[in-house]
Amino acid sequence: MKLKLLLAIAFLSLLLGSADAAVTANSAVTAQTPTEGRVQFLQGTDSAGTYKTLYTAGANGSRCNALWSTNNDASATHLLTCELVNGAVKYGGMAITSVVSAGYTTGNPAQNLLLPTVWTGLPSDSDGNPYIQMASGTTLQCTFATAITSTDKINIEASCADY
Repeated sequence: MKLKLLLAIAFLSLLLGSADAAVTANSAVTAQTPTEGRVQFLQGTDSAGTYKTLYTAGANGSRCNALWSTNNDASATHLLTCELVNGAVKYGGMAITSVVSAGYTTGNPAQNLLLPTVWTGLPSDSDGNPYIQMASGTTLQCTFATAITSTDKINIEASCADY
């Protein structure tokens, strides 16, 4: 009899008890506003070693999924450098020697600046693609180190999104 009473009380407790289990809503945050950044370095206008801001992170931060360079210089290569900057401090990034006429002639595609061999240590998305995560107030700045040949240009572009 005591056993039946205890079982009945336990059963009623299960039926009438409150659901105190914690429920967590899906709170994944994804980038909301696709944007892009572009800088162009021109012979006669830009000086080697002078940084230009390619991209400025949005108020809630940003994520850059692609970064590439093209140039129409058919006779010279250029050392390109891009760095993350926050509070006027340059935190490093990548350096690569450009390919002659990258993105301007058949067989010379634009150069991917986010390759793991070029910019090491970047996080990867679920597909294994590297990306740059930028906090609010961070800028992505780039420069070149060797003089640009007459009438030529170097372009660096980024595909990003703000949170």
